[in-house]
Parts: sequence; structure tokens; C-alpha cells
Amino acid sequence: MITIFNRKQLIITYDITIQSKIRDILAANNVDYTINPIMGLYGSPQAEYKIYVHKKDYEQACYLIKDVFK
Repeated sequence: MITIFNRKQLIITYDITIQSKIRDILAANNVDYTINPIMGLYGSPQAEYKIYVHKKDYEQACYLIKDVFK
């Protein structure tokens, strides 16, 4: 279980496609994660997605998602 005390921020993105790819990769590799979407302010259509993983899974998650940005 991921809590505020044992989580580490993996990434912040505004791109829903990247957010989706990262979720798919983490789920396929059994890495627990949580997402805190923050909707745009004042009618902005863009949302911010903060993805967190358990501290013990952080290094593995970084390795798994490294190719998403190429």
C-alpha cells in the first residue's frame, strides 16, 4: 500500500498519453503506483498528473519508464 509516508514522486506530466504509457508499463511490471491528477485552474483544459510509487520501487520504476521519453 502506498501512503504519503512511503511514496516517492516518479514524474509530473501534463501529457495524458505519457501518463497512460507510464501507467501501462508500471501495471505490466506489477509496480504499485498512485496518480494525483490536478485539473487546470480557471478553465484551463490541461491537467497535471503526478505519479507516485513506493520508495522501494522507485529505482525499478525509473528504469522501466526510461524509454517513454525517447
